[in-house]
Amino acid sequence: MEKAFKGNGNPVIAKMGKREDAYTGEKATFKGIIAKSFYFLALILLGLGAFIYMHSYFANNGYDAVQITTYYSLYANEMAIFTGAIIVTLIAGLVAGFAPRTVPVTGSIYCAGMGYVVTFISYTYAAQVQGIVVEALFLTILLIAIMAVLYFTGIVKVTSRFRKVLYTSLFATIIGSVVFMIVSWLFPNSSIVKSILSMQSGPLGILFAFLGVALGCMLVLDDFETITSTVNNGLSKKYEWTASYGLMISIIYLYLRVLELILRFSKRND
Repeated sequence: MEKAFKGNGNPVIAKMGKREDAYTGEKATFKGIIAKSFYFLALILLGLGAFIYMHSYFANNGYDAVQITTYYSLYANEMAIFTGAIIVTLIAGLVAGFAPRTVPVTGSIYCAGMGYVVTFISYTYAAQVQGIVVEALFLTILLIAIMAVLYFTGIVKVTSRFRKVLYTSLFATIIGSVVFMIVSWLFPNSSIVKSILSMQSGPLGILFAFLGVALGCMLVLDDFETITSTVNNGLSKKYEWTASYGLMISIIYLYLRVLELILRFSKRND
């Protein structure tokens, strides 16, 4: 009988590994996890393509546009699609978290939806800072490569203390973001909201952006540990889906944090 490993940092894997798995067929492999990671990446690119297609469609068919800069504009329909994509990805992500066995489907929906969401966000950032998307992509790939070297050479080890710090920080970040979003929605002109917004391009805002990137790097390291444990513990092939899905979530998070950091640095230098 195959026994799922315990104490893994990835909550999706940990949820699936709480009990013994009687499956005795094919085992998870690095090759299988890499293949599924490319599958999820392809869906992200599909979402990117959807944004490009819809943006071109609205532009070529005379839809009303809101000009951001000289060369950048958005359409009301795009904002509606963006909102819908966020809702769909949020639901898919929650279902995947509570029902990991659905990851092949819910993870696919999440990645395709996030492809559109991330492209929309990247477009709005590109309208503010020229070349920011290329810089963010390059830096994200570089950071992932550095994390891979640090992890697979044993320089950095993912321990229980590492995970405790990671998930405590992540939880605090999520709670803080949700609270600020609610407050800014209910009291958009309050002094607190204005003060926080004014600090975003200052030293404190840049510090928090750095911490966000550091958190993203820690998530990638944790996923490397998840992938390694999935293979080394001989888990069944179905665990490849959750391992690769978790990695995609971390990469998306890291890219968005890098994008934010570059934007804040650029605004400070203006």
